[in-house]
Amino acid sequence: MGKIRTFLRLPLARKLMLAEALMLSGYYRFKMLCTPFPALAKGLGMPEKESPWEENCGAKARQVGWAVGAVCRRTPWQSQCLVQALTARKMLQRRGISCTMYMGARRNDQGQAEAHAWLRSGKTFVVGGDGSRSYAITSVYCTER
Repeated sequence: MGKIRTFLRLPLARKLMLAEALMLSGYYRFKMLCTPFPALAKGLGMPEKESPWEENCGAKARQVGWAVGAVCRRTPWQSQCLVQALTARKMLQRRGISCTMYMGARRNDQGQAEAHAWLRSGKTFVVGGDGSRSYAITSVYCTER
């Protein structure tokens, strides 16, 4: 009941942002299950380009990151890093905010390959943290305004 009360107390703009994140995360999870990655990658933005680090839209980017994180922790479907990055990317794009999606890989302690995706807008890491600290960057996609 506490989570419902908390949700009901939120301003309408936050409720709408959560609803948008929920719908987009479901869409991108479904799309990931039904679309081969090369076809999915065509819509990710400009490959091998980065958005400016100087852009000052940290507050809006953090709000999007909050909404995506809050929703993706509670979805009945898997909403891991790539779903979160795709969802946040689309939400930022709708708001006219440029961003860069990074994908990286590394070997874990057992020698198995692991992949990770994260999203940056300006100096703000929106979802996925700063993966470049522990992952080798394999792909970069820029979404400009």
